[in-house]
Amino acid sequence: MFHALDCVVCIQRQALEAARFVSQDPEIHERVLERTMRIQLEEGLKAASPYLGTLVHRAVREITNNPDPYYEKKKFFNRSALERWDVFQRWIRESADPFETTVRLAIAGNSIDFAMESITEERVNAMIGAATSQPLHGSIEKLRDAFHRAKSILYLTDNAGEIVYDRLLIEALVSDQFKKDVVVVTRGAPIINDALLEDAHEVGLDAVAPVISNGGDGLGVIFDMTSDEFKERFLAADLVVAKGLANFETLWEGDPRFKAKEIAFLFKVKCPFIAKVVGANLNDLAILLQS
Repeated sequence: MFHALDCVVCIQRQALEAARFVSQDPEIHERVLERTMRIQLEEGLKAASPYLGTLVHRAVREITNNPDPYYEKKKFFNRSALERWDVFQRWIRESADPFETTVRLAIAGNSIDFAMESITEERVNAMIGAATSQPLHGSIEKLRDAFHRAKSILYLTDNAGEIVYDRLLIEALVSDQFKKDVVVVTRGAPIINDALLEDAHEVGLDAVAPVISNGGDGLGVIFDMTSDEFKERFLAADLVVAKGLANFETLWEGDPRFKAKEIAFLFKVKCPFIAKVVGANLNDLAILLQS
């Protein structure tokens, strides 16, 4: 996992924004920020940011007495994306390379991330509208080849709303174009606006492919916080598709006990630190393959 001093400040910002989103009480805000700094000092500033973030957002839920602070926002962005489903399908049909357009839309959907910045429907629609022209860091052709080689694919989702764009790609993977055996994975319990099983059902993912949860509330994939079923499926898959920054941070050269055959990381570069790590520019759409 990665860590940087920038992440320390970012986690404090996330915690304060989450507290203010849920409560108007300044005392609650102060308690959340104090607990956040205490966790960071107790765990050490070099602890991996997804791990620290997981502990901090647990504290946010406890102090605010709200088990799912972003519940309504998740539902809103699921509905908002579904309302444009026919538009996305038309963009794909009319494009010169439908596969590339589908991948670009799936990655652009990673913009719906309440850990990074304030998100509005208008801003998301603008970012999705720019998906076909945004710079792409990585190779569409290498990703296409990885999909063709794999027999079984484990698809790790990230955020609610984003999973509608994932559905576009998953439908392509199970179609006659690739004919792949795909299993979709969500988080097992609420954290920020990450997708849960109920979100997958809400957007119809379960009608496209089997959907399971990873059994935990950790940001990304913290294996000690996941179920045995998830670990078994992770190791058995020919290819793991990992959406979003937290999945990248936890799985890139990650836990040696759980070595996947091949991982395709798909995310939007929303963080200057990650941009430097992968050699990309801020706001690029990124495809990274690890085997």
